[in-house]
Amino acid sequence: MAILRRIRTEVEKLAMFIRPVPVPEKLQAALQAKQVSSINHLIVLMILVGLMNTAIVLLELGSKNLNPMMIVWGAALTLLNIVTYVHHVRGLKYSHKEDYAARKLDIGAKNSTMHGLFWAALPMLVAINAPDMQFMVTMLIATGMAFGGTFLLARVPRAALCFIVPISLGMSGAGFLRGDATSQVVGVLSIIYVFVLIYSVLWAHRQFVLQFLSEAAVSEQSQVISLLLRDFGESSSDWLWQTNADFRMESVPCNGQNTDASRSFMHADRNFFSLFQSCEARRKLEEAMHAHEPFHDVVLQVRVSGPEKCWVALTGKPIYEDGRFMGFRGVASNVTQAKQAEDRIERLAHYDDLTGLPNRAHILELLEEWTRAPLEISSMRAMICLDLDSFKVINDTLGHKAADQLLRQVTNRLTEHAAADDLVARISSDGFILAVKRQASVGGLEAFLDMLSAYLNEPYSIWDATIVCTASIGVRRFDEPDLDAAMAMNHADLAMHAARQKGNGRWALFTPDMANKAAARLRGEVELREAITQGQLRLVYQPQVSAETRKVVGFEALVRWHHPKLGIIPPSEFIPLAEENGLIVPMGEWIIRTAMAQAAQLPANIRMAINISPLQMNATSLVSTIVHALAANQLDPSRIDLEITESVLMADTGFALERLHQLRDMGLRISLDDFGTGYSSLSYLRMFPFHKIKIDQSFVRGIETDAESRAITQATLALAKLLGLRCTAEGVETLYQADFLSGHGCDELQGYLVGRPQPMEAMQHLIDAAAAEYEASLPAEPDEAPLQKIARAN
Repeated sequence: MAILRRIRTEVEKLAMFIRPVPVPEKLQAALQAKQVSSINHLIVLMILVGLMNTAIVLLELGSKNLNPMMIVWGAALTLLNIVTYVHHVRGLKYSHKEDYAARKLDIGAKNSTMHGLFWAALPMLVAINAPDMQFMVTMLIATGMAFGGTFLLARVPRAALCFIVPISLGMSGAGFLRGDATSQVVGVLSIIYVFVLIYSVLWAHRQFVLQFLSEAAVSEQSQVISLLLRDFGESSSDWLWQTNADFRMESVPCNGQNTDASRSFMHADRNFFSLFQSCEARRKLEEAMHAHEPFHDVVLQVRVSGPEKCWVALTGKPIYEDGRFMGFRGVASNVTQAKQAEDRIERLAHYDDLTGLPNRAHILELLEEWTRAPLEISSMRAMICLDLDSFKVINDTLGHKAADQLLRQVTNRLTEHAAADDLVARISSDGFILAVKRQASVGGLEAFLDMLSAYLNEPYSIWDATIVCTASIGVRRFDEPDLDAAMAMNHADLAMHAARQKGNGRWALFTPDMANKAAARLRGEVELREAITQGQLRLVYQPQVSAETRKVVGFEALVRWHHPKLGIIPPSEFIPLAEENGLIVPMGEWIIRTAMAQAAQLPANIRMAINISPLQMNATSLVSTIVHALAANQLDPSRIDLEITESVLMADTGFALERLHQLRDMGLRISLDDFGTGYSSLSYLRMFPFHKIKIDQSFVRGIETDAESRAITQATLALAKLLGLRCTAEGVETLYQADFLSGHGCDELQGYLVGRPQPMEAMQHLIDAAAAEYEASLPAEPDEAPLQKIARAN
């Protein structure tokens, strides 16, 4: 039973593939017209194939057997083909009539039946007397005709079935009539094949009808949308036109109907094609109209006098009268604004609107074509990438208009130095690309770069003001056949950054080491992100002691990276990377939370120093991170010492000072780190009331050997005392240094003499001593509770 159900299911599936598709009554005429169109396109081919096969049969069989019936068969079939062709040609004259398609399909079915019967008679005529080889040739030809009819007539199933069924039955009858076993097998196979062919015809016709209905649905939807859009459009945007059979204008919009100047180009009796500019679209329009084929929305530029340009979209179809072609009638629409907008969008997608240069996307397309051109042996290519060093400052201080003027002048200088086959593009706000071909002489490229760099570094004149804006230039030789344009641009960009590291206004040639370093930075960034999220960072703490009592008064939190493969990585290697890619902000937030949590476990007389980077200072989350960490650990803000360097204030002094005052008002202590190493340390002391300054270790190390270091250290300590600031000396490594510092009024010492950075548990003895001292002292009552200070500051 399971097998029968399975067979039934498969039969139902096969039947589904040939099930007739219902066609709405309104589309039946169009479907018939499309069927007739397919027959008209193939009928000449079918007649030629039939005549050719008839000739082969007569030459192969009729002449050898001298069978009069074969001659009669061939003559009658040839006459039938001729009559079919003549009838087809005459019928084309009536193709415009409504009943043409139905009559053509009916006649086609009858013709197919006649042809099928003639080809069915062929194997019957040779079945008895013909030798085996001739019989098999006959069967082969009849089989070919049956399969050919299946393929060519599949869109008209009635005609196809009327053709292939008689042939298949004639082949089967011939096989049984001949009598031998082989022929009878052929007869049985012919019956089987006819069912396969019938199934194929029905399946192909179903697919044809489904495709037709799909196209009709799409066409109907398009027409509805077009009508809706036309209803919403202005009545003056479209107008009717008409030509005669010679494609000369007959019907043109009159002045009373139309106030659109774009229609004035249409004059009566003027050749329709001469109204438009020559282009590929006009050539295709001419072909369609000469072939009497309809066309839709062909956009052409009109020939008009004057500088203005005008485009129209044309839709038209041929018109007939009593079957005679009378010309074309259609609708024209003024699409000038839409075409101009389209052209502008196209240009904006490929060119920079300010400078007129190709943009990044378009220059890559141009470079692909540029590099395919053969390169002479004596020539070389180079990709030059440049950035303006002071563009952001100029843009921020003088405004966008001045910056735009600068970019235009830079563009002019680049194009002046570009040869006819060089490429220039703007790829970013202040970034440009120059792709050049030059003679491969010794030092030739270097000389060109020196000249280009010197010219770009010359002052610019903007609004009667002289502006200096140098350019950093990176260069990549572009001769290797396996180096694509995108990679060459990337290499030139790496060289440009290397040039900028040397100083502004310089150029550098790309070396493989630059790519290796960039790849290493990328890997380092990925691994550093993982380190932050996977807990590979650790904090160590370096003690700070009183210069007078040599007892611990605080710790500075320092971060270390415990890499799973490389071991402990010092901060000098990963902090610059974190600052470069912005990871210093989430890393800094983790340090703040962890250090404050540790500070909460220390005695109340021990402070915790935390370093704040420039990026952290500008981060919107800094204050909230500190507030949450203080609240979570119930920590007195005065026990936290935030250490900043001059670079924090240099980036945006106004914002930084405002942020520092906000943090100071919360009760936090603010220290100026690395004092004396910058350009404006003294001016920053005047701008902001710091709690403490830290003498840089470069001065501390020179105390024993360098008189200048001793003098600077003494002056710094005296300045701190006059300003009422505490002072911490970093990098203290010897007793002499410690005694010198304490003797000149230094408050706190920090360095290897005091203790190396270690995990907090390794310094428990120092903590215990500080705790005992704290318990023995009388705690001072604070003026205001710590949490109240935080609330008041916010």
